[in-house]
Amino acid sequence: SRVRAYGPGLEGGLVNKSNRFTVETRGAGTGGLGLAIEGPSEAKMSCKDNKDGSCSVEYIPFTPGDYDVNITFGGRPIPGSPFRVPVKDVVDPSKIKCSGPGLGAGVRARVPQTFTVDCSKAGLAPLEVKVLGPSGVAEPVEVRDNGDGTHAVKYTPATDGPYTISVKYAGQEVPRSPFKIRVLPAHDASKVRASGPGLNASGIPASLPV
Repeated sequence: SRVRAYGPGLEGGLVNKSNRFTVETRGAGTGGLGLAIEGPSEAKMSCKDNKDGSCSVEYIPFTPGDYDVNITFGGRPIPGSPFRVPVKDVVDPSKIKCSGPGLGAGVRARVPQTFTVDCSKAGLAPLEVKVLGPSGVAEPVEVRDNGDGTHAVKYTPATDGPYTISVKYAGQEVPRSPFKIRVLPAHDASKVRASGPGLNASGIPASLPV
């Protein structure tokens, strides 16, 4: 066959973006060219005849997943067709927001801490959270997907001192990460002393003038 197709849009695509590839017909004309795309969503497709024996094709998919790009010429599939194309979400770690008391100034040792990572505007990608204690050793951290684009993070600092919390999305640090936190010592109840005027249980002064 004299017809061939090539270009980045046949190797991979991005959601809500224009993905491009080229079809060369090498003098066979473009009249018998057929293009179709099948996948998890509809995809807008357009074809422009370059008047040099090639066509520029653009398509915009709306959902991530695997798409089949079918290219036929004269009713028959060209070599390599259908092309299986993985389409991914556009990922933008800069749109991630981290907030909550676990990133603030009142964090105490041995007290469970929480904060939220909002990924709802950043696209779909793996989230990685690391909590490093004063000696640089990673401490246990629990990350729960809330199902609405946000994640709840829970950790309990083992000791007081400087902590580093790293939040990565698609392998990149998110804004303000790594977070530097000074963990305060835990409250020790045994060292708390109650003090006040000498009152007995009923609240009457313990010694009455005679």
